[in-house]
Amino acid sequence: MSLRLISRSCLLLMLYIAPFAGHAKTTGYDVVTLKNGDIYNGTVAQPRFTLNTEYGVVAIPYARMARLVLGEEGKPDHITTHFGDRFSGELQESELKVLRVLDPTLPVAVADINDIQFAHRTLRPKIHRTPDIVITQSGDNFSARVLTEGLMMNSQAGLKIVNPAEIQLLDVVSLNEGEDYLAQITANDGEIMQGKFGLPSITVETRFGHHLDIPLTQLSRLALRVNHSGKRTRFLSLLRLNPDDLVQDRMRDGSPGPQLIALGGGRFSRGDLQGDGDGDEQPAVTIQVEPFAIGIYEVTFNEYDQFCNDTGHRKPDDQEWGRSSRPVVNVSWEDAKAYVEWLSRRTGQRYRLPTDAEWEYAARAGTGSRYWWGNTAEPYRANCAECGSLWDGEKSAPVGRFPPNPFGLHDTAGNVFEWVEDCWVDNFSELSLDGKVAPQAECGKRVIRGGAWSFPIKEVRSANRWRDFPSRSSDDTGFRVVRELD
Repeated sequence: MSLRLISRSCLLLMLYIAPFAGHAKTTGYDVVTLKNGDIYNGTVAQPRFTLNTEYGVVAIPYARMARLVLGEEGKPDHITTHFGDRFSGELQESELKVLRVLDPTLPVAVADINDIQFAHRTLRPKIHRTPDIVITQSGDNFSARVLTEGLMMNSQAGLKIVNPAEIQLLDVVSLNEGEDYLAQITANDGEIMQGKFGLPSITVETRFGHHLDIPLTQLSRLALRVNHSGKRTRFLSLLRLNPDDLVQDRMRDGSPGPQLIALGGGRFSRGDLQGDGDGDEQPAVTIQVEPFAIGIYEVTFNEYDQFCNDTGHRKPDDQEWGRSSRPVVNVSWEDAKAYVEWLSRRTGQRYRLPTDAEWEYAARAGTGSRYWWGNTAEPYRANCAECGSLWDGEKSAPVGRFPPNPFGLHDTAGNVFEWVEDCWVDNFSELSLDGKVAPQAECGKRVIRGGAWSFPIKEVRSANRWRDFPSRSSDDTGFRVVRELD
């Protein structure tokens, strides 16, 4: 892979682009895997698949199906379309028929199916114009068109009717175990408002023509006018960069690895540059780091759960905040190390935790200020205690809900602390200037970086360092990954 490395002078632009939808492309046949391990190839003779979701019924045409995963008892079923739309709920069909070329048609009870990977088909069912993106609290995300016209918001500034055409983003945090919510609007002109609406739900139309009423208590994010191609759903907030800057490996089964940005490395000033930090951030030094690629986002529950399902590793508690695209928490340094070792095996690449120096280089993103955005605290920049966000001091936020730093990395300030490779040392005087991990015969504590939702703004400074026992886990600590570059 040819990689052009990012410099601090790169031009940034917020976009919404699509992640890979599903696993490796199948042959011309659908692949049906049963719970007992049996696998059948053929054509699933079903014109559409009907899913009863929390917010209405969706029926996906067979030609648009990419993958169907049947949940365990009490768990939802999941449909992924070839567009990248993802829906969860209860599949209404109880039996499917698999047409086979040389063998008789096979009737299969849905209760016996583990998953189906569907071949790409050339059929062209009618598709409706859907410029907006809906993300729910349960992790569903799909393209749609918002039909609700006037949104009356009750904020601290009073009542205001907001036209969806004036909105870029609508974020919602669920409160009181889903009984209540708080919403935040980001307007086209950058103005941010927080409050509640005078209606219980927002009505949308999916690309397949379904009208769905999404309760505001179940909505997580609404992104308006971001999907203009009509082809692929655009979900994640990334940068307009040369594609060679973005690195994403494939797992052995064809599923996507974490999204990374390749950084060019070089010399930078590390530590307390303002002179009012903590003793462990001193003395400030200039060091050199080699090129590396680092995760755009903190590792999510979705990604970590894939590792657990594959290895039998313990699944961490999500504090009842929800899993999906939230950063994984309640993982120790040892858990994080097990994950990157697994990721290396699954991709054939060299993944690891960032070093302390690499982490600060990536978090600073070419800046020398307290925070990547400047020297003073600003609202809506990070998820930390009393920082003005929807999740303010209450819980983690789904990854990517705050602006990226100049290198394009999200949540390097706040959200959750991030494990790094290094052993804890009380100051920088005993460390080398090449940014590499200092060998330690014993390591009682490991460094964590970036601050967290539960900590005040002072603790999300780029230079700030904390430490914890490598076997300990916490609801405010996760990690992101580094991939070595050849």
